[in-house]
Amino acid sequence: MTPAYTHAMRVPFADTDLAGIVHFANFFRYMENAEHAFFRSLGYSIHPSGSAATGLETYEGYGWPRVSATCEYKKPLRFEQEVQVEVHIRERQAKTINYEFHFLTEGHEGPVAVGKMTVICVRFDEEAKRMRAVDMPDTIRSKIDSASQLD
Repeated sequence: MTPAYTHAMRVPFADTDLAGIVHFANFFRYMENAEHAFFRSLGYSIHPSGSAATGLETYEGYGWPRVSATCEYKKPLRFEQEVQVEVHIRERQAKTINYEFHFLTEGHEGPVAVGKMTVICVRFDEEAKRMRAVDMPDTIRSKIDSASQLD
């Protein structure tokens, strides 16, 4: 399966323990960073009001909370190791995206870890005073489908 996006990174010292191995919880941050980079590659900020630093297009009032996240670890990542985080779109429905993240390193066949995350598109409902699941905007949906080769 071809990834929708690949995010390159190097493991920072602050993410490791005394043995120089990445703490398990940091994989979730890496998945989120890769997701944000994927959205930037489409020309959008994942944040509802964006960032003055990027000038990316935004959809005011929309958010993307996580409803599920898992990670299966096969081999440790270490300080200063270069990692390619592949972003795969396993499924895109009207309101949700199911991602799969493959953590790849040189010299290791296959992923050293595989993460999964489901996000839902929400918008603040003024009347109910809470977030509600909504269909994602057509322009974002079509760019996600194009990047992930979904129909």
